[in-house]
Amino acid sequence: MAQVVAHHEQFKAANVQIATISFGTAYWSKVWLQETQSPFPFLIDQELAAYHAYGLKHSALRAWSPRSLLYYAKARLQGRQTLGNRGDTHQLGGDFVVGGNGRLLLAHPSRDPVDRPSIDQLLHAVHFS
Repeated sequence: MAQVVAHHEQFKAANVQIATISFGTAYWSKVWLQETQSPFPFLIDQELAAYHAYGLKHSALRAWSPRSLLYYAKARLQGRQTLGNRGDTHQLGGDFVVGGNGRLLLAHPSRDPVDRPSIDQLLHAVHFS
């Protein structure tokens, strides 16, 4: 999401509305919003209804994949702070672009916690909707 926040103006210029959906608690959601300074609406889905509707997986094996472990190891070595364990670390997320007509324009269920589409992929889905 930090990548999307950094390109907020590009999405705004494309007349795109972005929302973050999390299964976290109200407390951790507030902490996350303060840390990321995300300007987008934030919805809490503790029942995981949206996660189930979009087929997002729950997997310890995928959550702690070699790629994820490498990402966190590099971040630590570079002195970058990660947001830490704040809930169910086995629940995978995803990125979805839904058109104004409700049609799904892009579906990217994450294979692991660091698997996200590029900004170009997201903007491409928006511009060719």
